[in-house]
Amino acid sequence: MADKLGLSFHNIRGLHQVVDSIPPRAQWKTRRLWYKSDPDEKHTIYHRNPCDIISSLLGNPAFAHNIVYHPKKIFTNSSKTSRIYNEMWTGDWWHSIQVSISGERVECYWHDLQSYFWLTYLITCN
Repeated sequence: MADKLGLSFHNIRGLHQVVDSIPPRAQWKTRRLWYKSDPDEKHTIYHRNPCDIISSLLGNPAFAHNIVYHPKKIFTNSSKTSRIYNEMWTGDWWHSIQVSISGERVECYWHDLQSYFWLTYLITCN
């Protein structure tokens, strides 16, 4: 039956091995922040460690054949006169920008500690 269904396991032990081989996902963290100009207004921020997210995505074997690491230009003919735009990584935008950092500094407080940070964007698409 397992062969007819195309399963990669033949018994419950094999299924458990497959499940155990799935990489862990990045854990959500919670932090309460406020601005110096309005300390009574608290904001709950949910976040994940970007390194953990990247590790989780890149380490997941289910995504191995679908991850694109760099932009590509795809053409319909050998003279390269007709280009195909069907995925984010085939567009001109991804050729020019992959990481964007804003220039504005943000000031926050957490447990009465003053903190500054700059927003960084890592673009992932599915």
